Amino acid sequence: MRHDDIGRLFAYWDRLRGPRAAPERREIVPAALGARLPETFILQSSGSGEPRFRLAGTRICAIYGKELGRQPFASLWQPKDRNSILRLVKNCMTSKTAVQIDCEGRSARGRKTLFKFVLLPLASEANERHLMGIITVVGRPFWLESDAIVENHIQTVSLVDPRQTRHETDLGIAPEAAVPPSASRALVSRKVGHLRVIEGGRIKS
Repeated sequence: MRHDDIGRLFAYWDRLRGPRAAPERREIVPAALGARLPETFILQSSGSGEPRFRLAGTRICAIYGKELGRQPFASLWQPKDRNSILRLVKNCMTSKTAVQIDCEGRSARGRKTLFKFVLLPLASEANERHLMGIITVVGRPFWLESDAIVENHIQTVSLVDPRQTRHETDLGIAPEAAVPPSASRALVSRKVGHLRVIEGGRIKS
């Protein structure tokens, strides 16, 4: 996770939480996100309901060609990846585990580009759970925002339990990832730095 915007958002989140597992949603100040605000989002899950966008930056909505407020996060993904995405998001919210998802996005015209999603947990509030995240684009495809992305396909997932160590502001320094206890992985292919990378994003019960 070395992208500058990702690193800055993580550093901001890390400062806010201090010794806690995660900061509270009310502590997030939009102005502090600066130029990263259009790529930033907040997800909310109430009770047993699926995670939905509470807030979505303007660039995210432009990339997907629609207003994402109240839309299910899993709706951005191809059908066979949706259960995996739901588990990853819920694990992030409940176990306070930071998640990076590398994925390929396919546009309405069949074009493809690569994205990174980073999900950072926020403190739970009564019957509601939240996380904040950011999406970054790998490269600069000229057609993006004029040819809407219609679905994402998981390529790799990296999991970090931020409670077990204090991170440097450069997210290239991170602890070994912990696989969620509720999920078993079909294949753990390799490690990159100190992150365990899971190919293909397949999660089986």
